[in-house]
Amino acid sequence: MTQPDAVSATALRDLAAEIFEVHPDDITEGAAFYEDLGIDSVQKVEFVVRIERQLGVRLTDEEAAGLQDFGDTLAVLRNRGISVGP
Repeated sequence: MTQPDAVSATALRDLAAEIFEVHPDDITEGAAFYEDLGIDSVQKVEFVVRIERQLGVRLTDEEAAGLQDFGDTLAVLRNRGISVGP
């Protein structure tokens, strides 16, 4: 599988909302996964795995551990050279 050049932030937000069982509007760039959205570690791992599968990327353990909010997710993907659009 090849890595895409671009991904929609809306699609990532929808994916997160599905896994975290919250409304997509609750997932803002600064909403902390654990404190604000109330997710557990299993949901975070599922989110990381689904991103990796859908985008064909492999996050390092440090990158995955550093994902504390949706903004972190977008930043990691951008650092990997993936353009994140609206």
